[in-house]
Amino acid sequence: MTRIDVEQRQRGRIPDHDALLCALVLAPDAFSRNRFFDLFEQPDVRRLRRRAARVRGILRQLTSGAEVTGELELADGRRLLRYRVAELGLSRAAALSPLEAAALRFSLARSRRSPVDPGDRAIVETALARLQHRTGQALPISTDDA
Repeated sequence: MTRIDVEQRQRGRIPDHDALLCALVLAPDAFSRNRFFDLFEQPDVRRLRRRAARVRGILRQLTSGAEVTGELELADGRRLLRYRVAELGLSRAAALSPLEAAALRFSLARSRRSPVDPGDRAIVETALARLQHRTGQALPISTDDA
């Protein structure tokens, strides 16, 4: 990260990356590329968009009938998620950061209208609070249970 990037981030022009990742998973339309074009020209933010899209893709598969076959914490703190899409004969594994895993489980619980794990809620709400603090913009979603 360059000195200019650090200065812009400190002045609030660049949202916290974890907060932005969480927002892009939970409400991808809140930070559209057309409205925030300068933000998405940065290589690290483009990588964030790809990571968020990957988590949303896993979420789509899990809400469409895929079955989680295992979850394991790796030595580096990431979560290894294994799941199976029976009708396609497809098995997948994805290593997710703790924030990605929390946002995925948070979104999955909300889509199934089941209680959200308090630990996942705390991770997601902390990230979203940093986003609102830096940008002054509230995310148009509620973190309350559905």
